[in-house]
Amino acid sequence: MSEPADLAEQLRELALSFPETYEDEPWGHPVFKVAENKMFASMSVGEDCVLLTVKLTAEEREVAHLFPFVSTARYVGRYGWVTAEIADEEALDCAFEWLRESYWLKCPPQLRAAVEGE
Repeated sequence: MSEPADLAEQLRELALSFPETYEDEPWGHPVFKVAENKMFASMSVGEDCVLLTVKLTAEEREVAHLFPFVSTARYVGRYGWVTAEIADEEALDCAFEWLRESYWLKCPPQLRAAVEGE
């Protein structure tokens, strides 16, 4: 099993690899934003896992909720956000895909090609 700090670093690396992204900490934990302050992911590192919150399409949410490590995000779930407990490689692979999806949904249209077809 991977350490939460290592998983968080891999997630951070991917999130910051997308065009015009940056990291912020408005609530005391990492938040990834694109362009003009548009959040596409939030991350919190715990003792056993990394909590990653992302926005997904209705179809993606339906699939994501089939995994036991995914739940509707607190406060923003009604707007299409889910939270995943990332503690192993399977969850990390899903998280990578969901990070790309969330970025695509929140970024300006001219930046979407950066994550299409991956």
